[in-house]
Amino acid sequence: MKSLTKNQIFQICENLFDRLPELLTSLEIEYVEYPNRFSFACPVHGGDNPEGCSIFTDGLTSKGNWQCWTNHCEDEFTNSLLGFVRGTLSHRRNRSISLNEAAAYCANFFDMSIEDLDKIEEHKQRSLNVLDVFNRKIDRNIPSISRDEIRSKIQIPAEYYIGRGYLPQTLDTFDVGFCLEKNRPMSGRVVVPIYDEGYNYIGCVGRSVNDNMNPKWLHSKGFRKSILYGLNIASEYIKKSLSVVLVEGQGDVWRMHEAGIKNCVGIFGSSINEDQLLLLEESGALNVVILTDSDEAGTKAFNQIMKKCGRRFNYYRPNISTKDVGEMSIEQIKEELYPQLKGLFNEE
Repeated sequence: MKSLTKNQIFQICENLFDRLPELLTSLEIEYVEYPNRFSFACPVHGGDNPEGCSIFTDGLTSKGNWQCWTNHCEDEFTNSLLGFVRGTLSHRRNRSISLNEAAAYCANFFDMSIEDLDKIEEHKQRSLNVLDVFNRKIDRNIPSISRDEIRSKIQIPAEYYIGRGYLPQTLDTFDVGFCLEKNRPMSGRVVVPIYDEGYNYIGCVGRSVNDNMNPKWLHSKGFRKSILYGLNIASEYIKKSLSVVLVEGQGDVWRMHEAGIKNCVGIFGSSINEDQLLLLEESGALNVVILTDSDEAGTKAFNQIMKKCGRRFNYYRPNISTKDVGEMSIEQIKEELYPQLKGLFNEE
């Protein structure tokens, strides 16, 4: 069989999107439908978290894309729906299946031969564009909520994180507090607001404070990994130093900030997507320090990020004595990272 054409790939993804409930049922995936997404346990790595994987049904740049929140399986198979089918079938068949094999499954699902895929009626192209993502700007559909309004609804600083060793002034800087409102999705959780570089509110992440509250992490409606956490604060320091430090989570950003490394942003996991790469390009950074975990998985993540970014930046991976930067004290960061990052941040 010949390689799939761009049009065939696009038509497959378009028509899979139009028949999502049928597709998930045919793949024997139990799902929950939300206003903006379908959520389910990730079938690509065999996850058991019923909210661990999502296919987005809303949003200019995310509509029709899928994401595994745990293992970021979309990085291996692409975040298109054809990539989702390919990843799912690869896991089920215990081997890596080809794109053509995934297309053959889809053709059978559409009840047509694979040769007829080009004959599928063309639809207006949605934002799902699996082959040309760098020629667009990010539209984040930003809600009109001011920072002051966000701060008025949460009790800052969050005692939960003070108890875990973070400084009150750090939590105040990043607006981290306990949700005061009753009968709201974030009720009883510590809320971490997320802003873009202009302090426009993007969404929030809620952290449960006891073992009886599930899921442990809850994202606000419509949240997607299209932003760099802490960029609103780090932006000016990135421009001054021409460097950016990438860490995995919010807590890592806070700890680095406390240690004086303020050109630091979080990527919400161990991989980056096209939206985040575009933000890195626009940040003015020439140098990228990648502080993923110090284990084998962290090394794999470092290589994947570097491959994703290509030759756009100079790359650095410092050595640390702990598994991740979140486990380091301020003194350890200064002792271990300052010498390795000399010239890559503005020491104050």
